[in-house]
Order: sequence, then structure tokens, then C-alpha cells
Amino acid sequence: MGTLSKIILGLACACLLAFGIYSKGWHDRDLKASNDKAQELLQLNSEREEERAATQKVLNEISRNWQDYSTNSKAMAQRTIDMLRNDGIRLSVQLADSTVCNVTGSCRSVSNGNAELHPNTSRFLIEQAQRADEQVTALQQIVRRLQGEK
Repeated sequence: MGTLSKIILGLACACLLAFGIYSKGWHDRDLKASNDKAQELLQLNSEREEERAATQKVLNEISRNWQDYSTNSKAMAQRTIDMLRNDGIRLSVQLADSTVCNVTGSCRSVSNGNAELHPNTSRFLIEQAQRADEQVTALQQIVRRLQGEK
């Protein structure tokens, strides 16, 4: 082999070596970037899972409170009625004079046109009002939590 071919062969080897080193650098850079991105995604997923678990814990507590309320709602309504009756407050509805006559049997003009509610009706209405209040409160807590408020 001649000197020229040795020089060309040396240059070719040097070029291949330089290209190999260059390609290796690009490959290492891409691999590092991929690993960094994977680590970033793992961290983000971990943070999301922690947030989801915390949110689910709060939602479970709200649900448990709602279940407790539902179990005790009749007793709570009865306590409210008892408290009102102890204070001398009677629940009534306003009726037209002709209805008062039919309901009470008193066919004379009634000054306020009210008739007292049956205890079961009172309990039902109070229970429904309290239930609606509790539902609104629970839904507000859920919305606040899902919006990221603590």
C-alpha cells in the first residue's frame, strides 16, 4: 500500500471516528433528555396522585357526613319541632276563610286565617328544609374542594 492510500485510509478512519463520537454525543444527549422528561412525568404523576388521594379523602369525609346526617335527619327535625313547641311556637299555614271554615269547623271570619300543621307535616317540612340546607352545604364543600380550595 502506498503512502497516499494510507493517508486516505487514516483520514477515513479519523472521519469515521469523529462521526462516531459526534453520533454518540447526540445519542447520549437525546437519551439524557428522554430520561429527564420521563423523570419529570413521573414526578408530575406522583403529585397528581397525591392531590387525587387528598381530594378523594375530603370527598369521602363529606359523603360520610351526609350519610350520618341522613341517618339522623328525622331525629334532628323532631328536636327542632320540640324546641319550637317548648318556645310556644306552632307551625301553621295561612288559609282562605272558606278553607278555615271547612278545616276548623268555625265558620266565622278568622282574623289571621291560619291553621296549625299536623305534627307529621311539620316534621316532614322541617326535615326537608334541613335536608336541603345540608345538601347545599355538602355540594358547596365539594365544589370548593374540586376548585382547589382547602
